[in-house]
Amino acid sequence: MKSKLLALCFLLLGSLCLSACSQSTPSPSDNANQPVTGIKINNFAPDFSLKNLAGQEINLSDFRGSGVIINFWKISCSYCKQEMPFFEAAYLKNKTLPDSIKVLMINITESQSLIEQFMEDNHYTFPVLLDTTGAIGQIYNANYIPITYFINAEGIIKAIKFGAFSSQTDFDNQLDKIY
Repeated sequence: MKSKLLALCFLLLGSLCLSACSQSTPSPSDNANQPVTGIKINNFAPDFSLKNLAGQEINLSDFRGSGVIINFWKISCSYCKQEMPFFEAAYLKNKTLPDSIKVLMINITESQSLIEQFMEDNHYTFPVLLDTTGAIGQIYNANYIPITYFINAEGIIKAIKFGAFSSQTDFDNQLDKIY
């Protein structure tokens, strides 16, 4: 009886070993190193759709193939107004170049007429998108503004700037990260 029990144990142990050896080792998924969608550096930027001042629907995904700067702002934010010349300069430098950096200034919850007057008074020409409900700002963690995302041509966030830029050099250093 003892020998039958011992033989059964060896048989069971042997079959477990064979079973374990015959299974393939899990290989890393082809997507294991792929970015995920989110608002962290090296994540795909979440897509969104907002209207511009002309009423046209603009999608972030429309700009794949070009680097994109997204800035969340309000007229009522003095720090936001302080950095506007840096965005205008980037917009003017790149607006006619194919596949160049695109500038998207997303205003959070202010009225279109107030924004239009502000743009006219300050001679700004960069595109403004209207986040009338603040929903896109919520997705992008724009609880404190200004906040700026630098996204490369593949749609991956390469830099995030919390707060205002202190100089053109500060702005350009972040901009260089999306090339």
